[in-house]
Amino acid sequence: MPPTIMRDYLERLRATGGLLEPGVLGMAVLIITSLGFFRVALLPEFGRELSMSTFQLGAVTTVFAVGRLMADLPGGHLADRFPARAIMAVTAATVAVSSLLFGLSVALATLYAAALLAGLASATTNATGMTYFSHIGGTSSRGTSMAVFSAALLGGQALGPAVAGLLASAWDWRVAMFIAAVVGALLSVSLTLSAAGRPPSSRRRETPASAGFDAFGAGVGSMVVLQSVSFAMFLTLGAVPQTLVPIVGSEDLGLDVAAIGLALGLGGISRFVGTLVGGRMSDLLSRKSALVPGLLIQALGVSLLAFPPSLALWLAAIVIMSVGSFAVPVAATIVGDLSDPARVGRQLGRFRFVGDIGLIVGPITVGALYDGVGREAAFLSVAGLLTVVGLIALRLLPETRAGA
Repeated sequence: MPPTIMRDYLERLRATGGLLEPGVLGMAVLIITSLGFFRVALLPEFGRELSMSTFQLGAVTTVFAVGRLMADLPGGHLADRFPARAIMAVTAATVAVSSLLFGLSVALATLYAAALLAGLASATTNATGMTYFSHIGGTSSRGTSMAVFSAALLGGQALGPAVAGLLASAWDWRVAMFIAAVVGALLSVSLTLSAAGRPPSSRRRETPASAGFDAFGAGVGSMVVLQSVSFAMFLTLGAVPQTLVPIVGSEDLGLDVAAIGLALGLGGISRFVGTLVGGRMSDLLSRKSALVPGLLIQALGVSLLAFPPSLALWLAAIVIMSVGSFAVPVAATIVGDLSDPARVGRQLGRFRFVGDIGLIVGPITVGALYDGVGREAAFLSVAGLLTVVGLIALRLLPETRAGA
């Protein structure tokens, strides 16, 4: 099914505006995200060489998340006002500086400054990419278009740590970060040169500039529901796949790092496929028919972890959770449907800002439940949150697919 989805989507882009610009910006998202996630695989190396505690290493991720929060809202405003190539040239340069600082770090302050810059670049790239792909191809293909953006983002998140690990094993972790800095600088220069002299692009407005929410009889309440989807999904991502799934695999199942990495890689493939299928479903059927099942599928995957651990259940939970993660791009698609075309970036910035709060809160709160109350309470609380948000979305969100 995914090959057919992509073929149909590419044909539509070729007919409406060409493939060059979406291809360039999709590749930019992939590369910038990959470089920004080099640090994930190299954290243990940071700790060994700089004598960092587990808490100090965790703070690197926290500072990265703080950087994302700082840039979510301004990034949305920038995405509404400036060409996507120009913004991504700046974020590529920012990732290059961040990577250089990582490679030169001999003190914690430098390391944390590098993580903060990486977070700023990540959020601004995401806001720019989401806004751009929300506009191209028209309303009837917006779900697929947002899924393509998410696929580039997920590809970068998976590719970055893998490449960084290979480079570090072949040479050294500092060399890996210096290579990332060079690639980021080259990307920034190429985007800058290619953007120079390009005529200003005018975005297609399929609804009047004054329409916004009223086009579908929606209001602020709909945006609050969509932001709750973002919060619940990002909370789940931070608390379960990124934190507790590896702990269960190591402590309860006795798996080594390689086996856990392979299982999470399987989850990455599942997310990639699920995102494309969910996006296309939202275009062909309806937005809510993709969003609500995505949330409920994610809840099912999380709930499997509440049972006594076994390898089969653990793997099934990873795959099911990963498939259901398409609820995030579908929710972002609805944000684009409901927004004034001139303010899509700002609305998506708020959407991501609330999600990033969940990304920070999730590991802390659910981890405390896991340690203090038990496995069942931790995972069932997350599954319950996803289910409640899904039912609220089913009841309160308007259907926004054109012709639905």
